[in-house]
Amino acid sequence: MRPLSVRERDLLVALIARGTEHGADRAVAVSDRERWAGQLPGVMVHGMCGCGTCPSIDLTPDSGGRPAPTRQTVLEAITSNACLLLFIEDDRPTYLELAPWGEEPITEFPLVADVEF
Repeated sequence: MRPLSVRERDLLVALIARGTEHGADRAVAVSDRERWAGQLPGVMVHGMCGCGTCPSIDLTPDSGGRPAPTRQTVLEAITSNACLLLFIEDDRPTYLELAPWGEEPITEFPLVADVEF
Protein backbone atom coordinates (compact mmCIF):
# COMPACT_ATOMS: atom_id res chain seq x y z
CA MET A 1 0.00 0.00 0.00
CA ARG A 2 1.20 3.51 -0.78
CA PRO A 3 -0.10 7.10 -0.69
CA LEU A 4 -1.63 8.58 -3.82
CA SER A 5 0.71 10.55 -6.07
CA VAL A 6 -0.09 14.23 -6.58
CA ARG A 7 -1.37 13.49 -10.10
CA GLU A 8 -3.56 10.61 -8.86
CA ARG A 9 -5.04 12.74 -6.06
CA ASP A 10 -5.65 15.66 -8.47
CA LEU A 11 -7.52 13.32 -10.84
CA LEU A 12 -9.64 11.88 -8.03
CA VAL A 13 -10.58 15.37 -6.84
CA ALA A 14 -11.46 16.46 -10.40
CA LEU A 15 -13.43 13.32 -11.25
CA ILE A 16 -15.44 13.57 -8.05
CA ALA A 17 -16.11 17.27 -8.65
CA ARG A 18 -16.81 17.16 -12.40
CA GLY A 19 -17.03 13.58 -13.67
CA THR A 20 -20.27 12.43 -15.27
CA GLU A 21 -22.01 9.24 -14.21
CA HIS A 22 -21.22 6.50 -16.69
CA GLY A 23 -24.32 5.41 -18.62
CA ALA A 24 -26.79 7.55 -16.64
CA ASP A 25 -29.01 10.40 -17.74
CA ARG A 26 -29.27 11.93 -14.27
CA ALA A 27 -26.93 14.42 -12.65
CA VAL A 28 -24.78 13.34 -9.72
CA ALA A 29 -26.05 14.91 -6.49
CA VAL A 30 -23.86 17.57 -4.90
CA SER A 31 -24.27 15.78 -1.54
CA ASP A 32 -22.83 12.58 -3.08
CA ARG A 33 -19.85 14.46 -4.52
CA GLU A 34 -19.19 16.13 -1.15
CA ARG A 35 -19.38 12.80 0.72
CA TRP A 36 -16.97 11.11 -1.71
CA ALA A 37 -14.55 14.05 -1.63
CA GLY A 38 -14.56 13.95 2.17
CA GLN A 39 -13.09 10.45 2.04
CA LEU A 40 -10.07 11.34 -0.08
CA PRO A 41 -7.69 12.17 2.79
CA GLY A 42 -7.74 8.49 3.86
CA VAL A 43 -7.52 6.92 0.39
CA MET A 44 -4.39 4.93 -0.43
CA VAL A 45 -3.26 2.89 -3.44
CA HIS A 46 -3.84 -0.76 -2.60
CA GLY A 47 -2.68 -2.29 -5.89
CA MET A 48 -2.07 -1.67 -9.57
CA CYS A 49 -3.48 -3.18 -12.74
CA GLY A 50 -1.16 -5.82 -14.11
CA CYS A 51 -2.07 -5.47 -17.80
CA GLY A 52 1.05 -3.45 -18.65
CA THR A 53 -0.87 -1.01 -20.87
CA CYS A 54 -2.38 1.31 -18.25
CA PRO A 55 -1.67 2.93 -14.86
CA SER A 56 -5.02 1.91 -13.27
CA ILE A 57 -5.02 1.59 -9.47
CA ASP A 58 -7.04 -0.09 -6.73
CA LEU A 59 -7.97 2.33 -3.96
CA THR A 60 -8.72 1.69 -0.34
CA PRO A 61 -9.08 3.77 2.78
CA ASP A 62 -6.05 3.61 5.07
CA SER A 63 -8.06 1.46 7.49
CA GLY A 64 -7.70 -1.64 5.31
CA GLY A 65 -9.85 -3.93 3.15
CA ARG A 66 -13.35 -3.50 1.84
CA PRO A 67 -16.47 -5.70 1.73
CA ALA A 68 -18.21 -6.77 -1.50
CA PRO A 69 -20.14 -3.78 -2.91
CA THR A 70 -23.92 -3.54 -2.92
CA ARG A 71 -24.07 -0.21 -4.83
CA GLN A 72 -21.80 1.15 -7.55
CA THR A 73 -21.42 4.53 -9.27
CA VAL A 74 -18.93 5.08 -12.08
CA LEU A 75 -17.78 8.62 -12.90
CA GLU A 76 -16.09 9.24 -16.22
CA ALA A 77 -14.06 11.73 -18.21
CA ILE A 78 -11.93 11.49 -21.37
CA THR A 79 -8.57 12.48 -22.77
CA SER A 80 -7.47 12.55 -26.40
CA ASN A 81 -6.47 8.89 -26.23
CA ALA A 82 -8.23 7.27 -23.24
CA CYS A 83 -11.22 7.10 -20.97
CA LEU A 84 -10.91 7.70 -17.23
CA LEU A 85 -13.29 5.88 -14.90
CA LEU A 86 -13.62 6.28 -11.14
CA PHE A 87 -15.52 3.42 -9.51
CA ILE A 88 -17.32 4.30 -6.29
CA GLU A 89 -18.66 1.28 -4.44
CA ASP A 90 -20.94 1.74 -1.43
CA ASP A 91 -19.97 5.43 -1.35
CA ARG A 92 -16.21 4.73 -1.34
CA PRO A 93 -13.80 5.41 -4.22
CA THR A 94 -12.35 1.96 -5.00
CA TYR A 95 -10.74 1.97 -8.46
CA LEU A 96 -9.27 4.60 -10.80
CA GLU A 97 -9.08 3.23 -14.32
CA LEU A 98 -7.44 4.63 -17.41
CA ALA A 99 -8.60 2.70 -20.50
CA PRO A 100 -6.50 3.50 -23.60
CA TRP A 101 -8.43 3.69 -26.87
CA GLY A 102 -5.59 2.55 -29.07
CA GLU A 103 -2.92 -0.10 -29.10
CA GLU A 104 -0.28 2.13 -27.50
CA PRO A 105 0.26 1.61 -23.75
CA ILE A 106 -0.24 4.60 -21.46
CA THR A 107 1.93 4.25 -18.39
CA GLU A 108 0.92 7.30 -16.35
CA PHE A 109 -2.25 9.20 -15.61
CA PRO A 110 -2.78 12.49 -17.47
CA LEU A 111 -2.68 15.93 -15.92
CA VAL A 112 -6.13 17.27 -15.01
CA ALA A 113 -5.61 20.05 -17.59
CA ASP A 114 -5.57 17.33 -20.31
CA VAL A 115 -8.89 15.80 -19.22
CA GLU A 116 -12.29 16.68 -20.70
CA PHE A 117 -15.22 16.51 -18.26
